[in-house]
Amino acid sequence: MLRWVLSSLFIIQLYVNTARSWPANSETPSYDENQENIPKSYNGYKLLRTSPIVHSQLADALLLSLDGKHGVHFWTFPRENETTDILASPRLFPHVQSLLDGLGVDHDVVHHDISEILAEENVAVQEEATGRQLASQHRMNWNTYHRYSDILGFCRFLSESRQSVPGGPSISMETIGRSTEGRDIVLVKISNGGSGSKPAIWLDGGMHAREWISPATVTYIMNALVTDSAKNSDLLNAFDWYFVPVVNVDGYEFTHTNDRFWRKTRSRTSSYLGCKGVDPNRNWGFMWGGAGTSNDPCSDVYRGPKAFSEPETLAVSQAILARRNQIKMYLTFHAYSQMILIPWGYGRQKPADYNELYNLGLKGKQALEATYRTPYRLGTAPDLLYSAAGGSDDWAKGAAGIKYSYTFELRDTGRYGFALPASQIKPTGEETFNAVRALALGLQQAGNKIGGSGGVPQKPRLPGYPKLPRPGSIGATDLLDDEVGETASNNYDGELPQ
Repeated sequence: MLRWVLSSLFIIQLYVNTARSWPANSETPSYDENQENIPKSYNGYKLLRTSPIVHSQLADALLLSLDGKHGVHFWTFPRENETTDILASPRLFPHVQSLLDGLGVDHDVVHHDISEILAEENVAVQEEATGRQLASQHRMNWNTYHRYSDILGFCRFLSESRQSVPGGPSISMETIGRSTEGRDIVLVKISNGGSGSKPAIWLDGGMHAREWISPATVTYIMNALVTDSAKNSDLLNAFDWYFVPVVNVDGYEFTHTNDRFWRKTRSRTSSYLGCKGVDPNRNWGFMWGGAGTSNDPCSDVYRGPKAFSEPETLAVSQAILARRNQIKMYLTFHAYSQMILIPWGYGRQKPADYNELYNLGLKGKQALEATYRTPYRLGTAPDLLYSAAGGSDDWAKGAAGIKYSYTFELRDTGRYGFALPASQIKPTGEETFNAVRALALGLQQAGNKIGGSGGVPQKPRLPGYPKLPRPGSIGATDLLDDEVGETASNNYDGELPQ
């Protein structure tokens, strides 16, 4: 108890000192509709990397001091014994350095001008044939990162041309919901028949807007299944495949038009400063409001006023629940860190069937690493990164009852971070597809087990989302319909996330 009190006082004192030293007229956001339409420049922004944080109190102090500050972005969040990547504007860079020096945290400047790597990140879209798919009918080529309209065009092409490939799989596309700004959220099903009687695997990407490699990888896997359907007939015969290439469609489009490193959705919030958006991977209704989330709308990990407050997460959750008896594996793709994460993410507890998930995950990891020798780590988010409540992978297992649930943190480990060059799309897609293939075949060998949250029994959260049991010490809210939960007196509930 005394240690907890002393740690809390230490953090509070550091926060007060930071508040005193921070520039009074720092880059505080204020809402301006016209200003939003001006693309954000990252000229002169610097990326710093700290030395490993020596203890958790320092990590908490760093997070509390900087998260939500306009002009400062965590690319990786502070955690004990791990490095932290921080992007800072030219104006605030000296103050961030001063804060780190004051905390006794060594650091280096990894990139002196982040706009230089942005210039190398993407290439112009070129019309070219991709396997059986003609460039005149869609623009996807996996040599570049594409706008959402191109991704929609690719999905539409697949669904409309399914009869043009003799012996090919059946492909359908449906709109499962619309975003805050009215964009379609689409679900693509690839199947060799069976009328929904076969087990299924669900894949989604683009939860966090700035992680461009995620939708690129998900669409690469879609394309591989379809264009090499004969080679992948074992996968198509064994499973139906469901894909949501981009969950956070508004945020993803915003990163192409306005702010390359935007992370959240684009919904309005209660912020008097005009801060927009909710972190969609803190908004799912399982252990919502716990560790690694914030109640500050200006934070990159703002959890929202309640679980499933965002139309994007609500639409995807309802689509999964409608197929929960068929779906036997849930895969969601993020970046960056090169990891395969296993539930639970909300805290240090592990599910009762953790060893089963680990052993199957190991097959995926080994297949991925065998492709280009890209090293990956396997384990839970709290063990490898940090605790993060309200994530889709925890919800899929704990609420929807999908036994096998994994999060991929794709390339790289920080050289380029979120600005991974487009030249790495194909190798990332290829090695990840090999991992997915190994997971699917391993699942088939395991007997296509379904259900079982692995330690926290849950009823499926159908529309209305009845309240969940309180998860002990992590401070989550008993969430009732239309209830807005607050779980802490400050902005954070425990450790922080990605």
